Amino acid sequence: MHATVPLIISALLGGSTPAIESPLDTIPRRPLPTSELELVGPVRPGEYLGVVGPRAAWLGRETGEAEVWVHPLKLAGEFKLSFKVPEYRDPIPGSSIARTIRVRPEGATIVYSHASFSVRQHVLAPREEPGLLVLLEIDSARPLEVVVEFQPVLQLAWPGGFGGQYLGWSEERKAFILSESLRRRNGLIGSPWAAEATAHPAHRLADAPATFVIPVDPERAARELIPIVIAGSAAGRDSATAAYDRILADAATIPDRLHAWAETTIDRLVEIDTPDDSLDLAFTWAAVNLEEQRVCNPDLGCGFVAGWGPSGSSLRPGFGWFFGGDAMMTSTAMVVTGQTDLVAEELKFLARYQREDGKMPHEISQAAASTPWFEEYPYPYYHADTTPWWMVAVWQYWRATGDDDFVRDIWPAYRKAWDWFRANESDGDGLLENTTAGLAAVEVGELGAGLHQGIYLAAVGTAALEGAAQLAAAIGDASIAAEAQSMGERARQAIDESFWLPEEDHHAFALLRDGGKSRNLTAWAAVGALFGLFADDRAEGTLEKLASGDVATDWGARMLSSSSPLYDPLHYNSGTVWPFVTSFVGLGQYRYRRPWSGYPFVHAMRRLTFDWALGRHPELLSGRFYNPLDETVPHQFFASSALPSMFIRGTLGWDPDAAARRARLAPQLPPDWERVEVRNLAVGTNRLDVKLARRAGSAGLELDGSGAVELEWACAIPPGATNVRASLDGTPIQIVPVEGLHDQVATLVFPPGASVRIAEVTWDGGLEVAAPLAAPRAGEESRGVRILDFGESDEGWRLRLEGPAGSDADVGVRGEPIRVTGVEGLDSSGSAGAGAATAGDRQHDTGRTALHVRFPAGTGRSRLDVRLAPGD
Repeated sequence: MHATVPLIISALLGGSTPAIESPLDTIPRRPLPTSELELVGPVRPGEYLGVVGPRAAWLGRETGEAEVWVHPLKLAGEFKLSFKVPEYRDPIPGSSIARTIRVRPEGATIVYSHASFSVRQHVLAPREEPGLLVLLEIDSARPLEVVVEFQPVLQLAWPGGFGGQYLGWSEERKAFILSESLRRRNGLIGSPWAAEATAHPAHRLADAPATFVIPVDPERAARELIPIVIAGSAAGRDSATAAYDRILADAATIPDRLHAWAETTIDRLVEIDTPDDSLDLAFTWAAVNLEEQRVCNPDLGCGFVAGWGPSGSSLRPGFGWFFGGDAMMTSTAMVVTGQTDLVAEELKFLARYQREDGKMPHEISQAAASTPWFEEYPYPYYHADTTPWWMVAVWQYWRATGDDDFVRDIWPAYRKAWDWFRANESDGDGLLENTTAGLAAVEVGELGAGLHQGIYLAAVGTAALEGAAQLAAAIGDASIAAEAQSMGERARQAIDESFWLPEEDHHAFALLRDGGKSRNLTAWAAVGALFGLFADDRAEGTLEKLASGDVATDWGARMLSSSSPLYDPLHYNSGTVWPFVTSFVGLGQYRYRRPWSGYPFVHAMRRLTFDWALGRHPELLSGRFYNPLDETVPHQFFASSALPSMFIRGTLGWDPDAAARRARLAPQLPPDWERVEVRNLAVGTNRLDVKLARRAGSAGLELDGSGAVELEWACAIPPGATNVRASLDGTPIQIVPVEGLHDQVATLVFPPGASVRIAEVTWDGGLEVAAPLAAPRAGEESRGVRILDFGESDEGWRLRLEGPAGSDADVGVRGEPIRVTGVEGLDSSGSAGAGAATAGDRQHDTGRTALHVRFPAGTGRSRLDVRLAPGD
């Protein structure tokens, strides 16, 4: 079937290739380690499947096709398997019989199924080796041939490049060797089971794919696993062949070592146990995903890339080059999930490439060491937000760890970043200006036309000032501490006032160069809310609008309101749904104690884990239909960070302050959750486990392992509740709840101590409302019901809802008996419309009541204001 090539000419290989000193005869077949996190599903054509490690990446599809990278090199594309059986003249493409996909943190398995054979293709990315390992587990009724095919590339990642590539078969290693005229960059793809391979020109890469054949004896295959090894290096032929040999020699143990790495990684993460098992699973998957952004480039060092996806005919694997801003956003999740060591490494990595004026890098190509990247390309320092985000990330890392030594070590870079910040705040209001600092929220489109100062950059910069004042005070830099404090006070006042639109009752997207304002409602305003920069009444106006269907969909938040004339559901910056932007909106809702508007975004991010590439989160989705865009990166890390960030910082309200040896827990749980357990919350070197219990009229917290940390528990009391009581370890204590716009907060303090402590808060009456949760299917439009406002009123409670015009819905409430005293509706045009609401029977054991509502008829979405009062 193929021409056999027993030897390769010495001109091709540059001399004889050393034989493997200790050839591996067998890899005993055995069940590979299993994982409690394993996700299993039917193969879906076109859906992304990735297996990535710090040094190599398999970027492909669930049907088995892939491209293979050993950083910074793309070795090959269109890697795939086919199978030859006697009954068929032509090989059977693997893509046509790929049936099942199994994804684990340590790798993935594709199951090919045919009437005469079954093949399980295990794909693994060794942590410490520049290469990949594929293990084939085969059961067959008769002899079989596996045909391995790929299109050789051997090229640097964008924008690097070189010529002179060629390919040849090494009979000694049973592997193709990819090389180039200087033999500096090399790759090997082969298997000790291979028997024959295609011949190729000695001076160039042929247009035809490279192919080798593995004959499979069913009896031997029943005893052994079949390895396919992929390795590469940009440091010479010997380096590449040595990596190939090591991977092959360790092939039997690599699955166990990867499994041990995954188990160790999971053990050090925060673990959650909620009434929603799928949320618990998605949370852990998202945190493990964040480990996969770490790439170790042999020339540049180890840092965080933005995302992964096949490059196709190009040389850009998704966003698999180093991105500073993306990494800083993911770090805000990682410092509260237990991944602070990786954050520290990344902060130092970015500081290494800081520009002389103090600006932090926006993006660094994997090929930066081989190109004039920092000298000639416009992208390295493209964005303005990376620098204040880096400053915020240093601050949040310090708050989580209390690591003063790290801050002192990185302070020279921080001072340079501070100097850059001051140089780009020119009008004295403390807010960074885009016209001097650079791009931030918007890269393309009319939304950014005429922009002088965007609310997103202004908000991140204001948060950076708060951090600068605290960090500088902690290490004794009095001049920066004082100046940052003064600038921060001015910035807080300016951002809330300068961007406020009283007529529209929300914050503007930007201040313009002509002195006007961009009056568009965007999700970027939520960044000011998540950092707590707005007055309560103004925050309420903005957040209610961000919770409405103009911005909120069943799968996340649109960047731009669908009511804007600039809205386009497929536009990168003007209408698509981004998970990381969704996290800004969700955290903003939680910051101002609007959990019924915040939790639906947590729920939406949970769904993304299972609905698309298993265990991964896509970069962005359509603003109109539940579907990622065709050009989206399927595995984007700041998308993965959205779920753990919103849940830990929002739903749980976790805020560590290790420098002060204290932490705050301010949970805003869904009313129908009666228990939550959280293990391994970190405050510096201390670890806390908490158990939360909540029923109608009471809430409890059990704390274990506080050590030298003081814990403040801010217990949410529903609006309308009275007679609030509290006890600590069975002893009654006095507390005075603080009234808010939407609830009350009773604060208890657990003093430092290692023993188990138990607190309980009880109350009479009150009412809570549960956010209705949507379950969209692929391709559907957004149809969910949204809670826009809820709180106490003179006669009882007020509840504002939004839903599809003319539809019926049930909204769950919990607490004392209720009755409906009034209903007012608005149709999609804003005109009064007939709506209805009735309260069902209360369940005495749980205090739950179903509120049945009907939205006014019309087109689009309608609103309903419902007035409730205590019932009989």
